Amino acid sequence: MAAQATVIAEELEAELEDYPDERGQILTEAAEYWHRAGQHDRAIALLTEAVTLGGEDGGTARVALADVLFDLGRGDEAHAHLHALRQQRPPSPGPYHLAAELLEDRGEYQHALTWINMAVSRLTDQEMSDRHHEFAALSYANHVLARRRSIRQTMSLPADELDESVRPPHAAPFHDEDDLLDDPAGPASPREVQVLFWPRTELAHAHQLWPGLIEHTDADTIIRDREHANRELSEAGIARISMVPLTTAKLTEFAARTGGDPTDEDTRRACMDEIIDEGGAISWPPPRNAPCWCGSTVKYKKCCGRPHHQ
Repeated sequence: MAAQATVIAEELEAELEDYPDERGQILTEAAEYWHRAGQHDRAIALLTEAVTLGGEDGGTARVALADVLFDLGRGDEAHAHLHALRQQRPPSPGPYHLAAELLEDRGEYQHALTWINMAVSRLTDQEMSDRHHEFAALSYANHVLARRRSIRQTMSLPADELDESVRPPHAAPFHDEDDLLDDPAGPASPREVQVLFWPRTELAHAHQLWPGLIEHTDADTIIRDREHANRELSEAGIARISMVPLTTAKLTEFAARTGGDPTDEDTRRACMDEIIDEGGAISWPPPRNAPCWCGSTVKYKKCCGRPHHQ
């Protein structure tokens, strides 16, 4: 396990020159793997560098640094970094939100509540208004408020207006083709979604067989839109996204075996469940050096994971 983490950390560091715009993110990700590998000093060094970059990446790195220090039993230093983050007053709610989750996981609920309230105060008017449209359960603001409600419930505080405004995960609608299927872990927890999709090489044949399912075969556009949607889901607080590749051969065979209709939503849901049971799901995002989820066989970092896909 440590050896594998070391390899991944080294690969990530090797990419720093190729992706200068993602330096803070890569440093933080590499530090996580160095920490897993037991190379704690290296992890701290990378996170310290990321902190100096400032901005949201710097704030995220400081929370990650506090996390590492907590793990090492250096609680005073960890709290000092959180205090420094608070003094910097970053405008984005992201770092405050991460700090609240870290402290909640540690059972420091009063501190966690302070941090999540700071996150709420930095949500923009647009983010708050997003809670009132049909995708409210997936909005970032809803996720922040759900975390706040979770902390307050743990502290046995009575529900207030913000607590009552939280939309439960199951309120999100179901979408075909990109089929988002819910597995709620509770109204105050991030949820998992499973996305049924046609790999690049399958789109043309699927369109030929079932044109009502596939409106066009512009693979680059379809895949790019799916990657963008996944990023939005992740930013909205979805804890886990699983991509489930569907082939024409699989759907045809499954429909024939079960007596289902390939164009029927329930048939494709059941087929997706079988693919998942067979171990065919792909975690998103894949590691940067792993094959891209879209089926291109190119590494994720050089395919859908490239900066221009964001």
